[in-house]
Amino acid sequence: MMRNKKIALLASILVVTLVVGVYALVLSNTLTASWTLRESGTNLVLYWADGEPSGDLYRGQWIQTKIGLRNDGLATYTVSDKFKIYTVASGLPSGCVTIEYNEGDGTGWHDMTGVLTGWGSNTLTGYFGPPAGFTVGPGYNVQTWFRIMFNGNAPIDVGYYFESWVEQV
Repeated sequence: MMRNKKIALLASILVVTLVVGVYALVLSNTLTASWTLRESGTNLVLYWADGEPSGDLYRGQWIQTKIGLRNDGLATYTVSDKFKIYTVASGLPSGCVTIEYNEGDGTGWHDMTGVLTGWGSNTLTGYFGPPAGFTVGPGYNVQTWFRIMFNGNAPIDVGYYFESWVEQV
């Protein structure tokens, strides 16, 4: 009698499993989606901290400005600050531009002319900060003084232009 009860119980479990199994069949197509998460492009803001420098400049004189970088987003980035100095002149002789920065930490001005490349062309490119980049977390807002001098062999009576941007490393 006990054996019959066990068989009946197992049969009941089997029937329930089959019934549930039947109802668990997929009866429609599968709906799917995928995304690639990207930045909005507005989280990091590079800005002139004391106004865009402009006007006439004379050989051997510094033009000085302060540039700021701010992170308005929630993510942390490792970035490199890139820049270029260019002109319509046919070639910028080696050493015709000197560029320095000052972090305002009491250590004074630091020459960064060595990061410039492109001598002999009309565009010099360079970067600010360590070659491997630097960390910019949420709330980051740092301003740094820069100054540029066009030396005695820089072409005169032509316009010079400066552009800077931040790239993720």
